[in-house]
Amino acid sequence: MSKNIYLTFDIETIVSKLSYNPTFYASVIIGALDIAWELKRRDLKGTFYISLSPKVKEINFHDYINGIKILVNCLKSFENIKIEPHIHAYNLPMNFSTNEDKFSSYSHKEQTDLLMWAKEFFANLGVNVSHFRPGSYSTNSYYYDSLQEAKFKTSSILQTDKVVNIDMIKNEISETPPYFTSNNIKEYPVTSVKIKSVKNRKTEVINLSPDFLTIESVSKYIDKLEYVNINFHSFSMFNNRLARENHKNQFGNNVKFFLLEKWTNYFLRKVKIETINHNTIFKKEFIKWLDYIEINKYKTNFIGD
Repeated sequence: MSKNIYLTFDIETIVSKLSYNPTFYASVIIGALDIAWELKRRDLKGTFYISLSPKVKEINFHDYINGIKILVNCLKSFENIKIEPHIHAYNLPMNFSTNEDKFSSYSHKEQTDLLMWAKEFFANLGVNVSHFRPGSYSTNSYYYDSLQEAKFKTSSILQTDKVVNIDMIKNEISETPPYFTSNNIKEYPVTSVKIKSVKNRKTEVINLSPDFLTIESVSKYIDKLEYVNINFHSFSMFNNRLARENHKNQFGNNVKFFLLEKWTNYFLRKVKIETINHNTIFKKEFIKWLDYIEINKYKTNFIGD
């Protein structure tokens, strides 16, 4: 059976309430470069969706965007990395208000303008982009129309309201290969996983990711699927946070995070110091996933291939 694996990465800061830590040197620049290197030394390809917004007022936009320019110029040397835009729209410099983070909060024209602005930003750095992922997979009824007008070719979102690819409750799999929308945009859906979440003990659909799941718990499903789109975050490499689902040593990590790291990081940010945790459980799990892909000699592709 042929198998195509797509490794996709959201390059952004973490601003979720419980794990809030909007640093960007560690979470965006260093995190992304470390991912690129781990892929390169295994000869694996990855598509990097780079957020053009720091997502919070706490980070100065111009400082952040200068960091992104440094990152893009570094990543251009990696032949195994494809650079694409990822729009969290909050506080972007447009001729309309950008007080909302969600891409779906904006009108058809505003979405198109955001996409064109992102294209121009990357073009000025010598990178042509045509593939897109909205922040938090946030879309509305004219999402694909906006992509078409801005001359983008593909999208990659998590579709929680459609077929679940890995049902860990029923122990079943269903394929959702890439497909063309009515607007001729090719959608590369992120592989979806249905679980009974440890967060609230309710059934939930999440993305297939080392952010949530151990490779031991999902490898038997991945082995049977022909199309797999795995998503991971750059902030997971060097910023510890609340761990969900079935990570090993999850309880110990979360106690340490809440009682020590969360508050240490908070006070250090107040004096403009960013921390790097070289031993996060998320990074260790990510490495296990890459080793699994390498050992099994699974082919990795860029979004658009």
